[in-house]
Amino acid sequence: MRFDCLLTTLVLVVRGVCATSLHVVDITALGKDPQTVNRLNGESFQQDALVTFNGYQYAAFYVNDLSNSSVRHPSLARRAIKGQNTVWESFSFLDYIQTEDDGHDIISLGISRGDGTLHIGFDQHDNDLNYRISTAGVATHPEETQWSSALFGPVLDHLPGLESLDKSIYFVNVTYPRFLAVPVSAQRGAAEADLILELRVGRSGLGDDWLYKYIPSNGWTQIGRYLEGVNNNAYINGIDFDSRGNLQTTWTYRDFVNDTGQDVAVQAGPNGPENNHDMNFAFSTDLGTTWLNNWNQTIANLTAQQPIVPVSAGITIFGIPKYGGILNQEAQTIDSEGRVHVLNRENTTGTERWYHYWRSTTAHWTRTPLPLARELASANNITGTPTVIGKRGKLVAPPRSPHGSLLAILPSNAPNSSALSILRSTAAGHFRDWEAVWEAPSGCGWEPLFDRYRLDVDAGGDGLLSLFLVNDTVIEVVDFDVNGV
Repeated sequence: MRFDCLLTTLVLVVRGVCATSLHVVDITALGKDPQTVNRLNGESFQQDALVTFNGYQYAAFYVNDLSNSSVRHPSLARRAIKGQNTVWESFSFLDYIQTEDDGHDIISLGISRGDGTLHIGFDQHDNDLNYRISTAGVATHPEETQWSSALFGPVLDHLPGLESLDKSIYFVNVTYPRFLAVPVSAQRGAAEADLILELRVGRSGLGDDWLYKYIPSNGWTQIGRYLEGVNNNAYINGIDFDSRGNLQTTWTYRDFVNDTGQDVAVQAGPNGPENNHDMNFAFSTDLGTTWLNNWNQTIANLTAQQPIVPVSAGITIFGIPKYGGILNQEAQTIDSEGRVHVLNRENTTGTERWYHYWRSTTAHWTRTPLPLARELASANNITGTPTVIGKRGKLVAPPRSPHGSLLAILPSNAPNSSALSILRSTAAGHFRDWEAVWEAPSGCGWEPLFDRYRLDVDAGGDGLLSLFLVNDTVIEVVDFDVNGV
């Protein structure tokens, strides 16, 4: 459904800020957002809620049951991104009932480009795996496919192809499923994997992160446990491939605090971000089998069951103490030159501020706070608002930016505000020349997400930036023209 009238809510606010600005080209609605206390749509760790492939964009979200507002159903939508008919068509899985008011229980969506299967992991917070897979060809032949829940098999508590694994060890206490398409540069042969799944097994302060890979028409195989918690757990900011096919991740650790019997369904449970510490980094050149630190030293070998552990050499890039204001799972991206960018926040100077951490092409890391009002013209005073558990932002590096631009998509953390600002910095300015290129006084009620695949023209996208936003009671997709930014 297209909501052109909502352009009056999400308006461009650029008051002589800069010569470059973004332009909204379309706003569409996916459905009504369930009004739960803890948001189920639009969480920073959803990877992904929007995925574009083969001329179609797909979305994953929850909606209320039509007759019982205390019940939600996982839902999927799709639309063609070009042509005469670009209206969303959607369905809900009425055979699955979601009832927990728990902000961890998001839906993540992945697509196998090889066999056209859609994959979702959903309703996960320290419980058995919830996974569904579609029939083959759904995404590779969308025009020939009637869009309905009948395309999917039943909910599985394991990954197809790994029936021999002990579910009580590998697929129990699961949280934060993330999918990521494997680029051609990381594939080693015609029968190689084209999709990976990352997830946590365990719980806050006591958990490990595992990797699996999907081989089209064959199923899943296990890569292994790559981040082992030792009286702690890693919270990754993201996991991404660079243009050379290297898999890269950054994370913070959270130490264990016994919170038995307490409510851990909230956005920040009793063992909260006050126990987060440090900003860490590692990368893999072989699809996650071995891992290296910033100085190309091997620190993990999953074939030998040797994961990264908290004392692994050279993983800590910036030491940030507990109670240092660092949040978990904020944002990570990699630009077309291979630079790793991380967004998080700190109060190490006495004031909670957003920080940009980035790794240069020569493996040098830089850490700078985003500028405050006296240095940044922002109608929303956006960089003056972050709080220790406020809404998290995103980083986007448009692949064809003529300026090597980096965009920071920042939701206001001010009380009762749904304002949203997009800032830009450039490689020539060493990513210190931040300026507002688009702002809206309202329209972003929770954490913004974006479609990484639609941006990438070389991978079949059309170059538009699609944001997934919760605007009051409506789940929206807002499309931006980033040409020339």
